[in-house]
Amino acid sequence: MTNPQLDTPVLILGGGVAGLAAAVDLARRGVASTLIEREPRLGGRASHFCCKATDACARCGACRLGELLVQAAQLPKISILTAALAVGAQPRGDGWQVDLAPQAGGETGPGAGRPLTQRTTLNTQAVILAVGGEAFDPAGKSRFGHGRVPGVFSALELEAMLAQGALGPEGMAPAKVAFIQCVGSRDVSLGRLWCSRVCCGYALRMARVIRGLLPQSEVTFFHMDVQDYGRAWEEELPLMRQELRFVRAMPGEVVSGDNGPEVVYALAGEQAQKEGFDLVVLSVGLGPPNGALALGELFGAAKDSDGFLTAGGGPAGVFVAGAAAGPRSLNESIVHAGLAASAAASRVASLLEANHG
Repeated sequence: MTNPQLDTPVLILGGGVAGLAAAVDLARRGVASTLIEREPRLGGRASHFCCKATDACARCGACRLGELLVQAAQLPKISILTAALAVGAQPRGDGWQVDLAPQAGGETGPGAGRPLTQRTTLNTQAVILAVGGEAFDPAGKSRFGHGRVPGVFSALELEAMLAQGALGPEGMAPAKVAFIQCVGSRDVSLGRLWCSRVCCGYALRMARVIRGLLPQSEVTFFHMDVQDYGRAWEEELPLMRQELRFVRAMPGEVVSGDNGPEVVYALAGEQAQKEGFDLVVLSVGLGPPNGALALGELFGAAKDSDGFLTAGGGPAGVFVAGAAAGPRSLNESIVHAGLAASAAASRVASLLEANHG
């Protein structure tokens, strides 16, 4: 039996902020696109992020997802297929022929799109890979106690708790909180040498949220150095240095104590010390997407020295957007997606002109 055939000028793989932003940008340029997402719902990791505003907007970008979902639903040039996975691809004429397979758990309703129900072949002139990056599994850095020491959580787990209005398990109101940076980044032992860039920004903003909710709490920020995270940097950092305790030392381990997790660390030239906290948060880095190898094989996309996708030197008509190309914040991913959309739109226009010239 022959698969149903669909045609679209641009195919976008990934329904997170980068994929949605690319689709919206293309629609505003008058270019139609089909966006596919392998999960049942759109949003990607951003759907689990909370607003970091305290007394003013923190420019964290969490609200941008809701805006993009509304825009994508309203623009007629955007078609959305969820629970759909690209399982085959081959060059065809001036574009690509892509085979899509339905995935389990397809949903309907707001934020869900239309689930793919059968194997489908899609013909397109350009492909945008917007599949996002992959957060480091903190269990891979066992000395920090994730999953083993009570009270130790990843920053993404804290994000999810804050989104539900909680500051820890079972309504916890921690008096002392520690953030440990660069978990899964800048680590020779793991072969992950790159800086994930976004970790400092989201950790410091979450720290301010905690201080806003619990003004008497003490928040400690363990770091190698502090990365510039955008326009708000110069304005916000001096205030954060007044509100938070910055310790330039990477802890050696996190262990169970009598009253909660204890962080073992040493300042330069001093003996190691142990300090107890109610909550320890591990700021996990961003790495290449899990499917980077498969996508590279499907579409001929190259990988850079750190394993992130790049369209440079690859087949014509393949573009990369957002964190799939390297660690980026939500706002940066949206801007980067606009660049990919512009390049894809230019290709579609060139092909149309060539075919009608």
